[in-house]
Parts: sequence; C-alpha cells; structure tokens
Amino acid sequence: MVFSDESSLHILDDRTHRVRRRVGEQLHKDCIVQQVKHPLSVMVWGAISVHGVSRLHIVEGTMRQDQYRKVLETRLLPQILEWFGAGAADVTFQQDSAPCHTAKKVKEFIKKQGLRLLDWPGNSADMNPIENIWKMLKDKMNKETVSTNKRQLIEKLLEVWFHDQQLKEHARLMITQMPERVSAVIKARGGWTKY
Repeated sequence: MVFSDESSLHILDDRTHRVRRRVGEQLHKDCIVQQVKHPLSVMVWGAISVHGVSRLHIVEGTMRQDQYRKVLETRLLPQILEWFGAGAADVTFQQDSAPCHTAKKVKEFIKKQGLRLLDWPGNSADMNPIENIWKMLKDKMNKETVSTNKRQLIEKLLEVWFHDQQLKEHARLMITQMPERVSAVIKARGGWTKY
C-alpha cells in the first residue's frame, strides 16, 4: 500500500492559540502571538508506505491534472520501484477524489501504468494515514524557528521530511495500523474513533 495526498504549509502557524496572562500583561510581548492575515504558504505532494516517506513534490500554484500526472510519473512511480522493487506490480495506490486525481487524462495514465487504485469514497471519515504525518510535520516545523520567506519554509520542510527519524517511523506505524483503523471505523459505523 502507498497512501498519498497534498498539503499546504504556512510560514506562520495558523492555529488558534490561547494565552493565560496576569492582570497588566495584556500587551506584554511574551503574551502576544503574531498573526498574518494571509500567510505565505507552499503546497506539497507526498506519499507514505511501510518503507517510510516518499520523495516530495513542491506544487506550483494549485495542483492541476497535468502537474499531477507528472508527479505520478516523476515522483510516485520511481518511489514505488525503489520501495518495492520486483514487488512493485503488487502495490495498491491510494489517492483521494480531488478533481485533479480523477481527471480523464490522469485515469488513463494510471491505467496505462498498471497502477492498482484503492477505491476511496468522496465523502467519508478521513482515514488516509498521511493526514497524521502532515499534522506531525507541521507541529515539528512550528516548534522550530519561524521561516520568514518561502525559500526558508521549503528548506525547513525538506529537512524535517527527509531527516526526522520519528516522522519516518510514525509513517510506518500508521500503515501497519490501517487494519485496526478500518475495523474501528466499521465498528463505529463511520463515526468517531480513537484513531
């Protein structure tokens, strides 16, 4: 199995923060979190398997069908060969139902390459384990020094993605736990689970 997806990373953490302050500390610099209305961001495509994390692709603008087909050709297919070698023909590939993934040209390319696709519902509990990896990546990046430009953001992204051993191990763990995750969702009839 190979699970894939795109994600956006921002220069500044875009989550809500709560700050506890004592009386008189409202404007103290340690009690203020700077926000940017429209932070600079970068979109990336990646994949995971029991072998860890894949090559990354920095998306130019919005992912469109032609760019996605090229990602499959230049990133995914070589990665599958590297990970699985002679067993590459037995790999099942997961992608969501984003329009660029389901475009006619992309479907034709996938069929021509002999890639087996995992049937993935359009509206469902998001069980793609790479979502957990994206969250972990963002958390790790936000703990580090704040990037001030796109180049620094991409450099930090690549450093964490390729060199953080915990991220790679977590990717492997997420894949091996998929049978339990699916079973939990079935048991909960599509509702919330601990995964």
